Amino acid sequence: MSKYFLFFCLIAYSAFSQKRTPEQKAIFLEDISWTTAREVLNEKTIVVIPLGAGSKEHGPHLPLSTDFLQATALTKKISEKRNVVIAPTVNYGFYPAFLKYPGSTSTTFHTAAETVIQVVRSLAAYGPKKFYIINIGLSTSPTLYLASKTLAEEGILLVFSRYDKPAFEKAEAQFRTKSYSGHADEIETSNVLSVRPDLVNMKVAVNDSSMKGKMGAMTPIPVENGNLNQSGINGYAALGSAEKGSKNMEAFANELINEIDMMAEIELPKVVDRKVEYAEYEGVYKNEKGDLELVISQRENRLEYILNGRDLRNFFPLFRDDKDYFSSMYLDLLFLRNDLGMVNKIWARNRGEIVWLKKIAPKN
Repeated sequence: MSKYFLFFCLIAYSAFSQKRTPEQKAIFLEDISWTTAREVLNEKTIVVIPLGAGSKEHGPHLPLSTDFLQATALTKKISEKRNVVIAPTVNYGFYPAFLKYPGSTSTTFHTAAETVIQVVRSLAAYGPKKFYIINIGLSTSPTLYLASKTLAEEGILLVFSRYDKPAFEKAEAQFRTKSYSGHADEIETSNVLSVRPDLVNMKVAVNDSSMKGKMGAMTPIPVENGNLNQSGINGYAALGSAEKGSKNMEAFANELINEIDMMAEIELPKVVDRKVEYAEYEGVYKNEKGDLELVISQRENRLEYILNGRDLRNFFPLFRDDKDYFSSMYLDLLFLRNDLGMVNKIWARNRGEIVWLKKIAPKN
């Protein structure tokens, strides 16, 4: 498939929604109705999902929304150059290193990965099988790797940007005055100066390399086993400028576009066939009182269920999150085995309520 696929096959996208800018080629999912979404979400669609923290410390001079602002600005550049569908920005994720700084937020590793997985699964159900994450962060990369691995087993391609890829490192290095950088530094300061200068206070921007050679969480006040960093900056923030930011954002956006273009030529991963494996989970399960019954069956390489007579097989399938562990919109299930290795019980969480179920009948 030609890399120019995005230029021509999806050219009609712009007709479906009001443009945010005259140059806009992409469709922002949040701007359209479900009936329009029905038309633009299909097997040929590439969906772009920005990921940037909405509330995470970036020194005394930058807003907590620094990552979000960068993701938004990069998204705008992509929207003006490629005919893709852009999903709303995911503004919470895995950022544990900054939680000692007031206002910073983070989810657990599992929650961060699952958030992306669930968003992608939802949209993939309408046709798209190729997704690209604009990843503004470092600690988020492992969660995205887990998400991409999980989704690949379902035949879904998830690609995400990484600052440590040579192309992205090269794009940033040309605008960096000092080689050392890390967080709320010269480049991030420059980026925000180029898009929201009104939110930047350069009077309190300082150069801080106190984290050089250190690993782990930073702290604004002394904390045992923490790394004291009173500014929250890791690098040379005082060297930031709007001019550097504009050039860097353009270079970074071009690398994002290069990766998005390449996705058109990448084959989808093959769905892992689990029919034989899933057969051992099928059957009827009941709690000790006998007032809760779960009937699990299999169709099209997925487990599905009927809960107390409520048939949810066409609505909320069970997804495999790990060996013997499955989840759906309502249920989390951990299958337990006896001494012979056969499934005989389930630990079940149904809308927050935890119950134990015993297998009383195998598959019919």
